[in-house]
Amino acid sequence: MISEFFQSSVKKQKNGVFIYPNDLFDLRIQEEMIRADEYKSYFVYAEIDFTAIRNALPNEQEGKFWDAVLKTFATKGRGSDIVGMLENDEGIGIIMLDSKMDGWHRLLGRIKEFSKDSISNIEKPLSSIKAFVYPAYLDTESPTKVQETVA
Repeated sequence: MISEFFQSSVKKQKNGVFIYPNDLFDLRIQEEMIRADEYKSYFVYAEIDFTAIRNALPNEQEGKFWDAVLKTFATKGRGSDIVGMLENDEGIGIIMLDSKMDGWHRLLGRIKEFSKDSISNIEKPLSSIKAFVYPAYLDTESPTKVQETVA
C-alpha cells in the first residue's frame, strides 16, 4: 500500500499531480512501447524505488526529497509526462514521451534545484533511480529514426 506520507505529499500539491495506479500505468507503458515501435519514436522510462530512496537519505530528509520530486512534477514537468505507481506500490515510474536522456537530466536538475536547501547529498538518492530510453538503439543522426538490428 502507498505510505501515508506519500499520499499526504501528493495531496499537498497545489497544481495537482495525477499518478496512475499500477495496472493502468502498466498499460500506458505497453501502449507507449507499441507507439514508439510503430512511429519510430522514443521515450525515457524511469523508476524511483521507495526503499532505495529511504535507504539513501536520513529519515528527516526523505519527506523533503519527495516534496521536491512532486513539486518538480507539478511545476516543471511537461504535460505529456506520465507518472504512475510501480508494481506492489514499490515506487513511482515516469514516462517522458519524445524525450531522450537529456530531457531526463533536465528533470533531475529541477529536482536538485528544489531540494538544494533541504537535502545534504542529493546525488545519493538520485543515483538510485533507474532510467533508460526506449527503444535502446537510437540513430544519432535522426531523432526519430530507430536503428535496425540484425539478428
